[in-house]
Amino acid sequence: MKWKRVFYCAAAAVAGCIFLISCQEQIREKLPEENVGEKETLSILLTYPREKEVLYQCIEGFTAETGIEVEIQYVPLSDSKKQISIMIVSENLPDVLDVDNPETATYAQIGILADVTDRVEREIAVEEYYQRSLEQNAYEGKYYGLPFTTNTLGMYYNKELLAQAGVEKVPQTWEEVLEACEKLKEIGVYGFGVAGNKSADTSFQMWPMIWSSGSNWDRLDSPETVEALEFYKTLVDQGYMSTEVINYNASDNTNQFIAGKTAMVIDGSWRLQVIQQGVNFDFGVARIPEGPEGFCNVLGGHNFAIVNNEHVDASWEFIKYMNRPDIMQKFSEAENYIPARRDVAEASAYFQTEPIRQFVEMVDYANPMPKENYNRISDIIIHMWQSVVREGKDPAQAAKEAGAAVRELK
Repeated sequence: MKWKRVFYCAAAAVAGCIFLISCQEQIREKLPEENVGEKETLSILLTYPREKEVLYQCIEGFTAETGIEVEIQYVPLSDSKKQISIMIVSENLPDVLDVDNPETATYAQIGILADVTDRVEREIAVEEYYQRSLEQNAYEGKYYGLPFTTNTLGMYYNKELLAQAGVEKVPQTWEEVLEACEKLKEIGVYGFGVAGNKSADTSFQMWPMIWSSGSNWDRLDSPETVEALEFYKTLVDQGYMSTEVINYNASDNTNQFIAGKTAMVIDGSWRLQVIQQGVNFDFGVARIPEGPEGFCNVLGGHNFAIVNNEHVDASWEFIKYMNRPDIMQKFSEAENYIPARRDVAEASAYFQTEPIRQFVEMVDYANPMPKENYNRISDIIIHMWQSVVREGKDPAQAAKEAGAAVRELK
């Protein structure tokens, strides 16, 4: 690729000029003041908006401490894959990428990221991390970045609606969900809600159900997947979940919960503040209901990946700073993201309180999403789900087509 040739030529030019350094040091005092000590500037693509004020304060703290200026390019997470692809083609990549956790491996495979394995092993207390979060930054045994946050999913439930419907116990299994939903239907509310539109929210919320059924991404045509799809189909067919779910992302669905129209919804810890500020009823957080193979969860989170260019040293200083326990704790507590470091979560009094503690405890039950072909697998899962709910396709046929589509991936 052209950008690589440019980088290598630049590196060679720098190497060829090393012998001039001593001469430059001798004449530095004679240079005009404005040409001495110019600050290095680092460009960062962020998928966190300005509303995440504490994050931007942390970045300002990095500049104050290191003198390295930071230019931020904000791109919504839903658009980040497309925008990064455009940047790759136009050879206009920033120095650091804030990416969804399966995507570090994708960009490492393409060849745009810097191998920072030696730095990670030498300068980072890797044993203090949630290991699955840390490993999402690795590809073929090499590290290309560090995690900043991790997250899982939980089930928010309206205590008042459950009590009004006579549901005495928070549902813990698929069967108990269906039983509770029947009672909730009688009082005029939807029992259950998940994201269901053509966004990554849908596949993210599908993973725990797929795994809990006993299936996996490479066995989507299995009887276990069919059982999971039949569970969803029953929820819609019986009126336990709105047919409008096919148009809802996670935020839309949570709004239905806040409005008191849906009694139980799946969402993450990052939605906690919005729910706390929006509801006028008592709510709780429980595990995602488990299927035939028991309880499991999905591991999400954001990674900082380093682009392979002339700013690798500064980029490393940035992500190392953001991974400092005090910085990670400051941001995580402010925004209800789970820290990527276990020691930070365990040392924080906040993360021992309810209901955020429920999400922290679920990290140990969370499986990472596949790194290879993640985006394409995600699209296949979304199509499988929507074909059953939107088109009324038989779950067995939808699962069969999804399995065939995965096998065709290169």
